[in-house]
Amino acid sequence: MVTVDKSLSMPRAVKSAQAVMMIQAVLGLVGIVLLSGFFFGGTVEPESAAGLLILMYALGLATTGLLGWLAFMWDSRKRGVWVAAVVIESLLALFAVTGLVFDPDSGAAGLLDLNLALPIVAVILLLLPSARTWFDR
Repeated sequence: MVTVDKSLSMPRAVKSAQAVMMIQAVLGLVGIVLLSGFFFGGTVEPESAAGLLILMYALGLATTGLLGWLAFMWDSRKRGVWVAAVVIESLLALFAVTGLVFDPDSGAAGLLDLNLALPIVAVILLLLPSARTWFDR
């Protein structure tokens, strides 16, 4: 009879947070592809918005890469991975809230935006006791 060590199985909250982060990374890749079309397609006039577009492209690439890397480092169960995931997701949620606050046209429908909902869900899942203890090996 084979025994399975229950301490090695990943809690549902951790699996869900990993799935949310992978969804964010995939959506980030889609955004980078769309932004690349504007950037390399020449539809943006260089003097008007090229600097902002380059900044958005670089930040999107860095954030997407970091989210993907963190999601794939999950099995290491290192505390640093957990801390980095909580910090990155909290910053993404903060940026989404800041965008809603400073956008005069945003309303209640802006609260249903994936850029706000997914990071908040990931932070909540990562702060659950089962997730914290799983990363504390």
